[in-house]
Amino acid sequence: MRIRTETSQKQIAGIAPEYIMGKSVLKMSSLELQEFVQAQSVENPALVIEEVPQCPVCGRDLSDGECPACGSHPLDVSNDQVESDDWHEEGWLAVQRSSESDTSFEPLSVVASPQSLRDYLKEQIRTSLEPELYEIADFIVDVLDEDGYLREPLIDMASRLGLSVPELESVLEKVQDLDPPGIAARSLQECLLIQLKRLTIAHPAHFLACVIVRDHWDGVVRMRLDQVAKKIGVSREQVDGAFKFIREHLNPRPASMFRDPWERFAPHNVCRTSPDIEVRLDADGLIAQIVDPTTGRIAVDQFYADLYAEMSHKRNGYSESDRAHVRECVLKAQALIEALEFRKVTLRKIANELLNLQADFFLRGPSELKPMTRKELAARIGVHESTVCRAIKDKTIRLPSGEVISMELLFDSALPVKELVRSLASQRLSDSEIAARLKELGISIARRTVAKYREQLRVPRMEYRIA
Repeated sequence: MRIRTETSQKQIAGIAPEYIMGKSVLKMSSLELQEFVQAQSVENPALVIEEVPQCPVCGRDLSDGECPACGSHPLDVSNDQVESDDWHEEGWLAVQRSSESDTSFEPLSVVASPQSLRDYLKEQIRTSLEPELYEIADFIVDVLDEDGYLREPLIDMASRLGLSVPELESVLEKVQDLDPPGIAARSLQECLLIQLKRLTIAHPAHFLACVIVRDHWDGVVRMRLDQVAKKIGVSREQVDGAFKFIREHLNPRPASMFRDPWERFAPHNVCRTSPDIEVRLDADGLIAQIVDPTTGRIAVDQFYADLYAEMSHKRNGYSESDRAHVRECVLKAQALIEALEFRKVTLRKIANELLNLQADFFLRGPSELKPMTRKELAARIGVHESTVCRAIKDKTIRLPSGEVISMELLFDSALPVKELVRSLASQRLSDSEIAARLKELGISIARRTVAKYREQLRVPRMEYRIA
């Protein structure tokens, strides 16, 4: 029997491991990515992670001894008596000095204790109001919602406290004089009026803004600004200027202005939960930065890289198992590095395109969000829709205002309507009245849809309305 050997070429369809790694890494949030990279470094001896000092305040990598996010500075570590995690704060240094001379120093005495907004308001009540009003003022503070508004009807509160409505209103006015400005307001209009009253800035649009909010609020809600300008006797440009003044100097959510005293270590616009993308506003306009604590810090171990190169050119001297081990470790490390770079590049493309499409949203808020689908965004940056879906999954983005939101919200076409529902609900309107107001603005939605949006926004339904 004659035996013949033949060779032939055949193509087999499959997915490269690098491709699978790239898609998996793209779906991960920053926290998940850090944990994944740490696990890979433990399993793969060919993968090394460069150790970079991190900020103990916000967790970001330090750059030249300074945190680029919150501006903290470590002390000079050349002094052997100072630990590397001590920070340039006069109070902390004073404690360090006193601890050297006082053997009875208690470490827990310098631990910052978080303070809530309610605690902060009650401290002010004790220094600003008469003792007989403490209980009533504390009750008002306890029922404020997360935005700092008083949503409960005064008639219900007065009944529970055994007071008349005018008596309760007099205490409420004192609470509204506390910090932050606008706290304990019963509506958005009242919140803005309180802030305008306490605003000391000298600006030509200040007086006009007061007139518009106080006397022409119905026209503001209906966005009939031409009619407002005609009634006041000013130009439309002056009205627009007053609205710009309101957007720049007033806050519709006064509770967000509260800042715990211990947060002097971290500026207010730094979020403790590190987002995946940060959007900042500077002199050049909106800028997006990808928060990536891993890319650029990991590399292939030099020993394994040299060994892999030597094995590729030298066939003898190494066993097949050694070759397979080194090859697998090096290729896995390279695949991870490429996957991280792919994730960063993709997120940067998405972020930059979002800045172009949704600039008004980032500058002015949810009411300016333009309808957009994932498919449309994918077509604009030249990738598949599934890539965009993976890229935004479980990702967060920090707005110039400091608020951190899910990237999924940028594709919620109902968000502007929800913002209108929130605004109208703050005026103590019923669901039917809100639906009617929206219809006047050209937005036709059912009452049950209003109820659904209000429930999603966690705005309570008002059963009583106080004139």
